[in-house]
Amino acid sequence: MELFKKTKLLEHKITTFLSNIDKSGYLFQLAFKNYFKNNISPEFLDLRLEVSHLEAANDALRRDIENQLYAQMIMPDMRSDILKLVEGCDKIINKYETDLILLSIEKPKIPKQLKAKIMDMIETNIRCVTLLLGGIQAFFDGKSSADFIQEVSVLEHQIDIQAMELKQMVFQDMKLPLARQLQLKEFIYGIEKISDMSEDMADSLSVFVVKHAV
Repeated sequence: MELFKKTKLLEHKITTFLSNIDKSGYLFQLAFKNYFKNNISPEFLDLRLEVSHLEAANDALRRDIENQLYAQMIMPDMRSDILKLVEGCDKIINKYETDLILLSIEKPKIPKQLKAKIMDMIETNIRCVTLLLGGIQAFFDGKSSADFIQEVSVLEHQIDIQAMELKQMVFQDMKLPLARQLQLKEFIYGIEKISDMSEDMADSLSVFVVKHAV
């Protein structure tokens, strides 16, 4: 693919856009570690704010990328697929920000025996997103995305298993009030959703790779 022979500026904006999502995932993970240790602390709020700043920066970048795609007269089919990738990735960083905001508002009390398993699931989710971003960058660089796409699917399945184990612990192994069980279930589902979004994007990327290889 020779898309970026048209403009290095567009290449730089998309790379920065993807990098901001990767950074926000790292901050998201740190924020949860901090919350599990210190609840709502100044450090947690700083991390949440950093994710919000990256999300705002990506909103501006997304608009710039869209405008430049039209200004550079990229072929409509290619332009549409690039926009779908950018908009899909933008939803992931939005999810990071939303989850941290909800965490600071709802302040769920996480049972001690769940914390390590939840952190494992979060770390797997972040790896899943990182692989997706790597596959998208490879696509833009004209390299193979196949291994990235396959690994995203593998990790998404692993997260499904992790989430199921956590829900079983909440409803079967712990004597908790129903309201708290339901809150924890939604909390776990919110994290699990990140990998679902990544897999959906990886599926779209797989289609675009085949389409533009023809």
